[in-house]
Amino acid sequence: MDNDDEPFGGKVFVLSGDFRQILPVVVRGTPAQTIDACPKSSTLWPKFQQLHLRENMRMMSAQNESTATELAEFSELLLQVGEGRHEINPALGPEGIKIPKDMLIENPVEELSDDGEDEDIRPGAIPRGLTRMVDEMYADINNPEIANDEYFANRTILTTTNAVVQRINEAVAQWLEGVSQEYLSTDSVEEDEEVNFFGQEVLHTVNINGIPPHKLMLKKGAPIMMMRNLNPDLGLCNGTRLRIVELKPHVIHATIVTGERQGQHVLIPRIVFISDGDSREFPFRLWRKQFPVQPAFAMTINKAQGQTVQNLGLYLSTPCFSHGQLYVALSRVTSRSKFKALIEYPQLEEEGGVYTYNIVYRQIFE
Repeated sequence: MDNDDEPFGGKVFVLSGDFRQILPVVVRGTPAQTIDACPKSSTLWPKFQQLHLRENMRMMSAQNESTATELAEFSELLLQVGEGRHEINPALGPEGIKIPKDMLIENPVEELSDDGEDEDIRPGAIPRGLTRMVDEMYADINNPEIANDEYFANRTILTTTNAVVQRINEAVAQWLEGVSQEYLSTDSVEEDEEVNFFGQEVLHTVNINGIPPHKLMLKKGAPIMMMRNLNPDLGLCNGTRLRIVELKPHVIHATIVTGERQGQHVLIPRIVFISDGDSREFPFRLWRKQFPVQPAFAMTINKAQGQTVQNLGLYLSTPCFSHGQLYVALSRVTSRSKFKALIEYPQLEEEGGVYTYNIVYRQIFE
């Protein structure tokens, strides 16, 4: 029987999480509003019994003392980044953090074309820094003896925004051999809205977070990620990573490359996506029928929460802008040597590394 006088009716309620990671997203919210959206700000928080997990399981799996020492140092680095306890540069304030040289991919020197123009700003040009990152992470992408399911499961590139993710995915897809398959969505708006006012050509240009684009370009052999919970029993959940086996007119044949269902073959159909209607950018609810997947050569740092890879590249064309992003990026790998960052526009450069920003809302730890 439920007890109306007890929180949650007297039922045991278990929460787990890490406040060093990315906090609840409050659209255009201030740090105070973001912290206010956290469970710690609830009047029920003092009623929770708090248990802290302090034993590093990765260190326990170390095969020798040297490896254990390296893991211990990396673990401490993660805690310093997550809690904002790292060394700072007075010129940049408490948010400035130095990325050591051994964790960096060297940013190429700016070059000019014969006419004196920076080649990076030419229409359709891929920045040299991005090219360097792609080459570092996907050098063997067209080697069939190396580029198997495990190869793609164990590597990814992280960045801060969806726009940059799209650019990276397009750049890597160009490197992957094979012909691209184009899938176009069917778009409409709710029946009670001014349907005739928004033509198809207008709806096709709409891009909303969490909804695939009108034009989805895919290649056989490419990694993809689920954008919706389609069939949890089959392992098709939001965030599941797969690799394309065949591209058919009405379904995508793929294999799951991570998790308990690794190696399982699945067929993915088109589904209907409906925008939440709360968007400040579009005065309508969009209905889009499209495959619930996106290319997964790269993903946003936010999307990477919960993922673990063996090789990770962090591409920062702009610095991290919210609490926990740098911590999440660093903690996706199991050792320091598996992490490489390329910072396009460092806040400061000095011998031994470069500086970028690490946003930490320290009030959340109080």
